[in-house]
Amino acid sequence: MGLLYVGPANRHDVTIVQVNREEFAARFRGCRVLLDKGYIDGGLAGWMRERDVEYVAIKRRNMIRSREERLYYRVLNRVRRLVETRFSQLEEYGLRYVRAVTRRGLAIKIIVAILAFNLYQLMEAT
Repeated sequence: MGLLYVGPANRHDVTIVQVNREEFAARFRGCRVLLDKGYIDGGLAGWMRERDVEYVAIKRRNMIRSREERLYYRVLNRVRRLVETRFSQLEEYGLRYVRAVTRRGLAIKIIVAILAFNLYQLMEAT
């Protein structure tokens, strides 16, 4: 199961997913991948579904047809914004300056930073 996918910083996220689709699909097989509006691609979504990856790109407002669908995408958008906000907060706590030799080392450092951040938040709440 994939928790994190790290690609080159000088390339757009959509390009990384499209170019590395086999590796991406293998890593996230059996998972739901929540993506923002820039990832809407019916062909890529179908291709991912065939490989057991639930590829959910939040639709643009003019693409939503029903009230139920609007509610569904509103909740997904809130979750996506919450994740992005937390990553911004992590960046402020020093995640920006993480240095690692390998991708695995980088992933481990990021996960440890997230764990430390969550523990800090828990301690502040009590």
